[in-house]
Amino acid sequence: MANIGFVDAFAKCKAKLDNPMWAVSAIAEDGAFVMSGWAQYFKSGGRGVLLYQDSLSRWVGNDLGNKLLESHLSKAFSEALPVRMVVATAENPDAVERESDASKIKKTFHVLENMVGRVTKFDGNNYVIELRRP
Repeated sequence: MANIGFVDAFAKCKAKLDNPMWAVSAIAEDGAFVMSGWAQYFKSGGRGVLLYQDSLSRWVGNDLGNKLLESHLSKAFSEALPVRMVVATAENPDAVERESDASKIKKTFHVLENMVGRVTKFDGNNYVIELRRP
């Protein structure tokens, strides 16, 4: 699992961010939904399953990125798009809860290359992405 830059991580998924300064999600060339998520929000969903659970309301301080993420989540959920994840690992995971500006948090990025998921829940705020090995 190699640490790479944020833009490079999306490029590895064949996705281009609208604006690397604020976007945290994109639609890839093949139509898949690609998003960045914090490592500490991944949980085991049982054998061979990884769950990512979060809420848009927790993402404060980045209105443009949040709006785009909401749009991408809605599309991915309604159209059952495949999901690929860019994982952000904070040097200090507690800072993610305290700091509204994620750009100030020291972090590394990698791509979950061996897992593809689906948005299994999205109520306009809370969402769950279920990832499995293909």
